[in-house]
Amino acid sequence: MAFLLLVVARFTFRKFLGLPGYHGVLLTQNSGVENLMNEEVFWTIIHSARSRSNRNYESQCATLTHDLEEFSEKEIIQFDRTLTVLMAKSYSFRLWEAAYAMNGGCSDDSFHYFRSWLIAQGKDNFYQTLKYPRLLLIIGVKEIIEDYEGLDYCAMNAFNNRTGKDIPQRMDIEYPDPGPKFNEGQAILRYPELAILAW
Repeated sequence: MAFLLLVVARFTFRKFLGLPGYHGVLLTQNSGVENLMNEEVFWTIIHSARSRSNRNYESQCATLTHDLEEFSEKEIIQFDRTLTVLMAKSYSFRLWEAAYAMNGGCSDDSFHYFRSWLIAQGKDNFYQTLKYPRLLLIIGVKEIIEDYEGLDYCAMNAFNNRTGKDIPQRMDIEYPDPGPKFNEGQAILRYPELAILAW
């Protein structure tokens, strides 16, 4: 019975609802990084592409790339830099441990793409999961089912398609201390409910 309720809850949240609205501090606030897009505008762009792609990740990335091609060079760069700040600020061993348990393992590259996939799920899902990683039980999809790679390249491809040039590097955006490193052998024990999704 409990398993059935879990299946129903996952289906409902993934297809129709999403997690509760987030109204806290945004990661780009007081980041000290220049030339960023307003984060609320960033999330509006993400949400629009997600909605029009029927929440299909591959389609969302293609839609987002096409959308960004309509923006100015400056705006595409600002979008890319904002994405990079969110990627950097969400780099934590706490989140990585949950992703590791959910996937039955999670390499450096996989965790990078996992975070870009999580950003693609929208503002509320992103921030609520950062706060409570166990919420992956509701919204999480493991890498072997849904390839996490994709969103990270949208601005890069849009900029190249629009200008024929490579998007400027973001060498000034630093990654913070990710916190205490987790024990890979204990990750599944700490998140047994997420480990269920790995099998």
